[in-house]
Amino acid sequence: MAYQSKSYRKFIATAATATLVASAVTPAFAAGFTDVSDRYKEAVDYLVEQEITNGISETKYGTAQTITRVDAAVLIAKALDLNVENAKDAGFTDVPSRAVSYVNALKQEGIINGKTATTFGSSQNITRGEMALIIARAYDLEGNKANLAFTDVSDRYDEAVAALVDNKVTFGKTETKFGTNDSVTRGEFALFLYRLATPEEVQAPAVAKVESVNAKQVVITFNTALNKEAAVQKTLYTVNGANPIAVKLSNDQKSITLTYADSIEATDGVVVVNPITTEQKDENGAALKTAKYTSVFTYKDTVKPVVTDTSYTNGVITLTFSEEIGTKPTVVRVNGTPVTGDSVSIDSSNKTEVNIASDLSAGSSASLYVAGATDTADAANEMELYNGFVSAPTADTNKPHVTDVQVTGQNKAKITLSESVTEAEINATVQRSADQTAVKLVKDAADTSGKTYTLTVDLNGAAAGDGIFAGSSVSETFTLYIQKDAMTDRSGLKNDLYSTPLTFKKDTQAPSLVSSKVTAGNKKLAFTFDEAVTVSGSINAIDVRNEDGVKFTAIAAETSLTEDKKTFEVDIKSGDAAIDAGTYAVTLPANFFSDAYGNKTGAVTDKFTVGTSTNEDTEKPTATVKTTGKNEFTVTYNEEVTSSAIKLSNYRLDGQALPSKTDIYFKDSSKKEVVITLPEGSVNIGDQTTGAPAVLGVSGVADKAGNVSTAEHFVVTVKDNTPATVTGVEVYGTTVVVEFSDAIELPAAPTDANDVLDVTVNGTAAEAQNMTAVAGNVKALQFTLASAPAAKPVVKVKEGQEALKDANGVIVK
Repeated sequence: MAYQSKSYRKFIATAATATLVASAVTPAFAAGFTDVSDRYKEAVDYLVEQEITNGISETKYGTAQTITRVDAAVLIAKALDLNVENAKDAGFTDVPSRAVSYVNALKQEGIINGKTATTFGSSQNITRGEMALIIARAYDLEGNKANLAFTDVSDRYDEAVAALVDNKVTFGKTETKFGTNDSVTRGEFALFLYRLATPEEVQAPAVAKVESVNAKQVVITFNTALNKEAAVQKTLYTVNGANPIAVKLSNDQKSITLTYADSIEATDGVVVVNPITTEQKDENGAALKTAKYTSVFTYKDTVKPVVTDTSYTNGVITLTFSEEIGTKPTVVRVNGTPVTGDSVSIDSSNKTEVNIASDLSAGSSASLYVAGATDTADAANEMELYNGFVSAPTADTNKPHVTDVQVTGQNKAKITLSESVTEAEINATVQRSADQTAVKLVKDAADTSGKTYTLTVDLNGAAAGDGIFAGSSVSETFTLYIQKDAMTDRSGLKNDLYSTPLTFKKDTQAPSLVSSKVTAGNKKLAFTFDEAVTVSGSINAIDVRNEDGVKFTAIAAETSLTEDKKTFEVDIKSGDAAIDAGTYAVTLPANFFSDAYGNKTGAVTDKFTVGTSTNEDTEKPTATVKTTGKNEFTVTYNEEVTSSAIKLSNYRLDGQALPSKTDIYFKDSSKKEVVITLPEGSVNIGDQTTGAPAVLGVSGVADKAGNVSTAEHFVVTVKDNTPATVTGVEVYGTTVVVEFSDAIELPAAPTDANDVLDVTVNGTAAEAQNMTAVAGNVKALQFTLASAPAAKPVVKVKEGQEALKDANGVIVK
């Protein structure tokens, strides 16, 4: 096809490729590439089939590799089917011969420019911003830059980026970042060209797919883009009768991620999606809505959380997981050094993140070993062991500043900073009209990141800020000021002046019931509200009746609020006993609960179905583990187990098989306790006093009824039992440097080298003096000889010496 005018290109990129779309039913070319995931498969198939590009080898397409400016130019010229033979010379001197004609054709049509009049920048990686400019010109695309929400798109690129987004060629890296300066990968470029060639088919708006991704999240995918404002309404979605606590719309506006406060695992659960306004319009220009969707689902979360990213800021390493974390890692090592206790915590504001307090030098890289974190599933899944790295950024030059302000109550606000600062309280001012009031931002002790502060405005000393609202006023606006230099980050940098308006609204809403359910083990009947409540009514006023009309009395001592004060649990059976199977109607009278502002609930009534239990032994054995000696662990089972409990293959230490010479046996004939002792030479971490934490995994152990245990992990203490040995000797004049297999510590008191080492030169004992450490090398020591040796000395550790030990206190051999 000959090259067409610019106004014709968009038609060619859509209508003229109908045959290309039809040909996609032939066997997929991408099947031959091992690095092409489902995300890229159709796009790569299209490019290869149309001979626009090939892989970088017979088995690799190079999906993750960046693409240079010259290679991108060739692909676009081929995709447009330009006449490249007769194009005028563009005058670039850095274009390889294979690409000259393609670059000339693009330059002639005004699609590309060079870096200078004579250089195209052929070997440079093309950025997403440059890519947007070229594609928008090449396909004559237009868009509305007023719709852009990206914060990293300058005036140079905004029209081109808007054109790509509005035409659904790309959607940005995140909701607020386009990644203008990021390099484009071959996989991304394949997607761009494929989307330009295959416009979306018009379909009736509908739910296309529902997928549970973990115990608290479900993703609902639609066949068309949703209206941004309509799609995020929580009341449109229910799973098992409950509305989500958070709704997130994807960048392409075609999928919704729902996050729930409680587990959505269920057998024959129900998901309901009410009609949602979409971006699709009918022939009269009115927005179309999706049809109501109802489906029954069964879901049990068995997906293990994995680490997806690592980062470092001001003394804190942050691990980002694929889902919310329920329990923090039990074993963490940074550069081989254990990190324990409060130094490891789950981020309270984002429970997919775990923070590790550890100081790293600017620009350095540290190794990470992490194990033992679990997700929030009903049967918690333990993370995959993580061995990786984290890099510290270069020296901090960013001043601390406010990144977000959220009003959280009628006199409270949450202030989020860009980083942790040293102040536990930050002095600030709120102003209404001419009146100013000094306030303090108080660090949220529950947020281990140290980035969040709470502002409480109290104008009259009374409870809950009622002095803010005069007469019938239900809304008051203030200006919050944080003065310059009021806060200091870990690098010593201070903030600039900050101000923002704050509007407080009087809380007149009573607590609302979110969900009702039977607690684990059928022990209690639980009501969960959308905010913390206090009990104002009498426990005796609770009405509980079963389906036969029998009335039960709530047990006062065992009926109470949970720790977060959002869930009220009712018990009608004394002690740690399950409620009898059946259906129960529970009524809590009006005014039984009130919130922090005195708003009281109306009558609350709900029904609970308590299931039956069985006496047949179907319970899997469970274990507990204690460290009972040096590298000795005792595993105690809750019942008698079989000989499977003394198979080494059913235990793993830090994810690795136990050494073959590990001693394992039942402690006595009850077969409930197993003793495991690691052999000498199998552990090289942990000092001789406190040791180091490690993770012992237990799985595959059966009881007498044949029930097999699920995987459990326990923190144990290990101590180094591997002595350091000599690995090398180097001579520098009269100085001899001896390298060891592990870090060593010289004796505190001066020791002559000959006291711990046998040193010979050509078979003759040599006098070795002045044993000292080697600066910058913890695995070496040095000593001096009276004169430069005639040959390299032979150095051995003296048999029976006890003065020279490794860093963990093991005698060097």
